[in-house]
Amino acid sequence: MKIKNIKTLLFTLIALSGGPALAQTSSQLLMDTINTFSVVRGLKVIKDVPYGDHSKQKLDLYLPRQRGTHPVLVFVHGGTWQKYKKDDFKFIGESFARAGYLTVLINYRLYPEVQYPAFVQDTAKAFKWVKDHARDYSGNPERMFLMGHSAGAYNTVMALVNPAFLPAEGLKTTDFKGVIGIAGPYDIPPLDGIFGEEPNRKEVMPVHQVHGDLPPFLLVSAGNDDLVSATNAVRLEQALKNNQTPVSTVTVPNLGHSDVLITLMRRTSGFFTLRQTVLDFMQKQP
Repeated sequence: MKIKNIKTLLFTLIALSGGPALAQTSSQLLMDTINTFSVVRGLKVIKDVPYGDHSKQKLDLYLPRQRGTHPVLVFVHGGTWQKYKKDDFKFIGESFARAGYLTVLINYRLYPEVQYPAFVQDTAKAFKWVKDHARDYSGNPERMFLMGHSAGAYNTVMALVNPAFLPAEGLKTTDFKGVIGIAGPYDIPPLDGIFGEEPNRKEVMPVHQVHGDLPPFLLVSAGNDDLVSATNAVRLEQALKNNQTPVSTVTVPNLGHSDVLITLMRRTSGFFTLRQTVLDFMQKQP
């Protein structure tokens, strides 16, 4: 099937699901469709590698075809801390492995099995495993980037800005070259249950934790996001600037909270700029 037809199919699904912003119930259909057209032929994929003792503490590695040592990108999925898994985002692994990155997709424990801070602790633990083992899979642990979408963006950012998480794993913020947060809830009223009983917003939201020596950030918002307001990125951007942390922002027009991920698929990169923006951001970091 030609790329043109893939593009048509993806946007037909978007249209059928109610317009440019995909309905939340259609997110799984979207990802399944994208994954159907994300071919990993020629890539070495290593699945379900444990980074901890729990059955959810597993990750997948997508190795580039090129010989040599490669920069590393770790992707943390979203799903309101309650759903989805690394396998739903095969297209991310394929897309960035084709671009020359050792790409790692992680699982983490979900609510209601756990509450905050367990899912952030798992994220930090996965970062530690990748940092320690990247060289075993042709990765360069000195050029390691972190990317998350939605709840995964929260996990990623919170793991870096809150001093409780990285040091517990023997890591520091300067171990990472950059952070890409996509449609992340960085400053929302914390959800009862997921964040415990009567959680304190200033204690559990990343915007209120920013401090210290942090790597550069790229914050991505979806123009038609009706689930996570773009003001989250605005507030985090300001907090990072106040901390003198380098930060760039970009808004993808006309797409919603979940379908913004279409723009990271390799086969749609000719129609969108976000994938190249992410690559440019990582490549320019010293």
